[in-house]
Amino acid sequence: MEILDKIPGIINYAVINAEDGSIEEVKGSSTSPLGDLTAFFSSAAEVIKNTLNLGDIDFISLCYGANRLIIFLHNARYIGIEVEREQNPREFILRVKEYFAPVKEVREEVEEVIKEEITEKAEVKPEEVVEEVKPPTRTEIQLPRSISSKIVQINLLVDEFGGGKKEHWLEILNQGLSILATDILPMIGIIGGRLEFKEVPPSEKEDDIVQILRTLIDFLVKKAVEEMGSSQARVKVQAVIEKMKQV
Repeated sequence: MEILDKIPGIINYAVINAEDGSIEEVKGSSTSPLGDLTAFFSSAAEVIKNTLNLGDIDFISLCYGANRLIIFLHNARYIGIEVEREQNPREFILRVKEYFAPVKEVREEVEEVIKEEITEKAEVKPEEVVEEVKPPTRTEIQLPRSISSKIVQINLLVDEFGGGKKEHWLEILNQGLSILATDILPMIGIIGGRLEFKEVPPSEKEDDIVQILRTLIDFLVKKAVEEMGSSQARVKVQAVIEKMKQV
């Protein structure tokens, strides 16, 4: 949850797996057992909510000493953030969620372009397709459309985010691969400054590979939001969307 490190006002935070209640991460030097507090009160809130049929709970807020702990659910994780006691919990949560929102929104915008592109190509009749003959350079890996579109998207994002420092963004992509794509590392890599498959992926793994590539896209967008802010990141993602329409 590196994005939490960028949000002013957060003193410490803890991340809890919503499914099993395990503590995934605790950041900061709080004198309080932040992970245990977040795990306990998030679990208690679930029980109370279900017992009393309260519906969804936006957040939990509790005070101790000079600090306040605010707990909310995000992407199957309970996040507990420690702030100053005087902070308005509702206003602070809205501000925090603004930091998370751009990543989801820009990814959905690009995903929509891919869906439209796939639909348009599916509607083209066979007799209308004109294949362009390209000179052979190396053995070309034939990828399913669902995978190849993600690869194009990732490479365009790296180009757009990189600008004059593409090597920096290739390093970020490499970092994302080592963290998120360990299952497919033997068959994928950065070749000549581009993310490419070295071999044809097994067809039965197509859905899993698409999901891995989607998490890589989220990873790149999150890094862009952290490094250049949500507004500039959105502008660059919009430029990628326009380029994908022309592919």
